Amino acid sequence: MIKQKLIKIRTQLFLLIFITGLLCFLLYNSMWRQRWPLYGLLKDSISQFHILPSPADDFWVQFRREALKYNIPESEDDIENIKAMEPLFEIADEYTGINIYGLEDGLYRTGIIPSFYTDTHAASVFSKLYYWTDWQGESLYDIPIEFKNGYAQVMVQFLHPTFFMAPYFFFCFGFCVILFISILLFFVNKKMNSIILLKQNIFQLAGGDLSAPMPRLWQDEIGILAHELDNMRVALKETIAHEQESRKANQDLISALSHDLRTPLTILNGYLEIVKLNQSPEMQTEYLNRCLNKTEEIREMTNRIFEYALVYEEAETPDLQPLPVYSLCRHLIENTDFLQLMGFSVTLNLPDNMTAPQAHLNSDSLNNTVITDSTSFLGDETLLKRIFNNLFSNVIKYGEKKEPVIIAGSAENNQLFITLSNVVRQESDRIQSTQIGLKSVRKMLELMNGKLDVETNNGKFIVRLQLPVCRQ
Repeated sequence: MIKQKLIKIRTQLFLLIFITGLLCFLLYNSMWRQRWPLYGLLKDSISQFHILPSPADDFWVQFRREALKYNIPESEDDIENIKAMEPLFEIADEYTGINIYGLEDGLYRTGIIPSFYTDTHAASVFSKLYYWTDWQGESLYDIPIEFKNGYAQVMVQFLHPTFFMAPYFFFCFGFCVILFISILLFFVNKKMNSIILLKQNIFQLAGGDLSAPMPRLWQDEIGILAHELDNMRVALKETIAHEQESRKANQDLISALSHDLRTPLTILNGYLEIVKLNQSPEMQTEYLNRCLNKTEEIREMTNRIFEYALVYEEAETPDLQPLPVYSLCRHLIENTDFLQLMGFSVTLNLPDNMTAPQAHLNSDSLNNTVITDSTSFLGDETLLKRIFNNLFSNVIKYGEKKEPVIIAGSAENNQLFITLSNVVRQESDRIQSTQIGLKSVRKMLELMNGKLDVETNNGKFIVRLQLPVCRQ
């Protein structure tokens, strides 16, 4: 499981609903609080177009003037004065209601309701709009008015603002609801697009294309799925690549083993030929000992066939030990002798004390390494044998016997250098080489923290081995 913070989709949806709902509710309240200022602004701006109904500008002037002509009814049962006051109510339009109350006792005397209510269908719709706007679509005025026989309390109800308030209410409510739903749909659409994008990448992955990475998505279930699928893609790609490398490594392993076994067999055959011809009776014991050493090397190689495969694995850990310089020179001298027996001319340029059994490397300073008996270099004896067997086998196979093989050794900057150079035969240019020997040498040197440099210049082949000094 990946180490990252997971926010579940249901949690995201809950938070989105809560926050969006709260914001839309606050937005609705803010818009609804501006209804009266907006109504006043709108009424003043479009009054000349008569879009919104409004009371007459001189309503109060007319009402006060006409009221002086009528007597206030004594009660609700004063039919005569109530009928007499009917012309006064004609000043009101269909959206205006007037109710008259006693000034002192506050009792209802007479009045009219807006005639708009008399329309059954309109009254039904109007009452619903009136209810939905929380009775906000009316303007009430309660003022004393002078009549012919005294003052009365007159309550005037203007319903004209309802024709703005109701549509404005539904506009505010509808806008906030649409905004709320739009945000939720945007969230759902984004998640659906993530799923569609993930589906396309899965189809691409199923088609065998392992190069395209999975999309980086939000850290929810879809994002985790995309991340894990991408990890699976990378793992599968690495597995396939590793399988291809392993297949190639197996092929190289077979070639390397064949190459490594052929080298000591060739040397062994050469020694046995020399013994058979009895060309150097005084050296027969030495040659027989060398033959035994080569057979031992062949036995070690066959016993460690699986260890050869580890040369191609990064996890290979060689048995590095401090080795004296003489052990390195011993391999050089042994292979040099065999080259000479094979008809090669060899020039060996090694410091005298480097070939002595007591020779070691001493690092006196960073820029000067002197060959003394104080320190050694790190190496693996088995790998050293294989390195030099491979290099000298290449010389035998591709080298020109008419030209000298030059072997030189030196030490500097805490590094030990061995250089081997020879001229390549012209016929060998036509021999197809797999470079398995050099690949094995380079890999083995890297396992010993060393380095191999190869240079080919005008038919001359030069290899340079570099090994680190073991400082004490």
